[in-house]
Amino acid sequence: MLFNKARYVQIDTNRCLNQQHNGVECNHCVSHCPGQALILSDHQIYLIQDQCFGCGLCFADCPTEVFSSTQWDETTIRAAVEEQDAEVTQFFCGYHSSPYLCKEDKEKGAVQVPTCLSSLSRGMWYDLGLMTGVELRLDECQDCPMKSCLDRLNLAVETAMEWLTASGHTPDFSLVYKAEKAKKKKKLQAISSGLKVTSRRDLFLSLMGRKEESELKKQRKASQESVETKKNERINILPNWQRRLEESYSMNNQGGGSPAYWPSIQMSTQCVNCGMCGRYCPTQALKITVEDQQCIHSFVSGRCLDCRICMLSCPTKSILRDRLPDTEPYEEKPIFKAQVGECKVCGAETITSKDNLCYWCKEEPSEEDLLADVRKNLFGSRLIHGGKK
Repeated sequence: MLFNKARYVQIDTNRCLNQQHNGVECNHCVSHCPGQALILSDHQIYLIQDQCFGCGLCFADCPTEVFSSTQWDETTIRAAVEEQDAEVTQFFCGYHSSPYLCKEDKEKGAVQVPTCLSSLSRGMWYDLGLMTGVELRLDECQDCPMKSCLDRLNLAVETAMEWLTASGHTPDFSLVYKAEKAKKKKKLQAISSGLKVTSRRDLFLSLMGRKEESELKKQRKASQESVETKKNERINILPNWQRRLEESYSMNNQGGGSPAYWPSIQMSTQCVNCGMCGRYCPTQALKITVEDQQCIHSFVSGRCLDCRICMLSCPTKSILRDRLPDTEPYEEKPIFKAQVGECKVCGAETITSKDNLCYWCKEEPSEEDLLADVRKNLFGSRLIHGGKK
């Protein structure tokens, strides 16, 4: 396995949802790791290298792409399938002992990835479903230490099939749990894919046994750069596979199928246009614009991670979340509009009201209350407003 004992695995904790907001409590990677190699402590992800099986599930399961590698590139799998141009393609994991086609399957394509099949993202299964019929060779999974990954693999495939149906295509996926023993003939062997195209220097280091040392140096440098990144800097943490899915889904959406379920947001009239939801949305799926003294909250469901940060950061509890059918998940839709004016204290744009104060200025404590808090902290509870208790 490519990532066995966490070889080449990089972790960018700045992309973790638990770093974006303490209330998210995301534990996808920790709860699904078959080797229990990941630990979440004080909103930080830690990796126990000796316990890593190298399945690669965390690469696909993490909603924000915290885990990455300079060696892994799932788009090369799509390129291998396109090159074979077969009506049906069988997919083998890196642990499969016999990644060969049987004689009766010789017209099919065959691809072996260097990880567990669960390492492929939902977006990649969607793309592969557009290109070929998919047969997943799971005939050796029951004796595998990573067999618990099958549940997540099934979920990813089912989601991809739902997207294919919604965009007007007929999904052709099958899970092969029993298969005949294939003869090891070179012309029937699966093509290895899933690795990034390496340079001549990488090839030389690999042959000299120095590739792993080189990668460790790169990881340490990347880790240092990650730590040096400002914590208060807001970055768009939409994973790369989801960016690719937006392009592929929009291009191949023929319509006519049953719409798939996507995240949805509704705003109540309690909204005061404080701006917190748009400011802290980690993928900019929720945006706020002001035109002609009117604030407009717009939402793109296909870019939403369903992380709840918008709801958690809303001080007036004005956001309602759900999952609803959406025929155009990548279309920007207005979900809330209201007239705004200028706050007479700070000048911020706020929902028009009688006092012309924004939410923050209205809720700001008075000077007397602030002084009372200072006295309480300095002298304890014995002195309140200058008098004895």
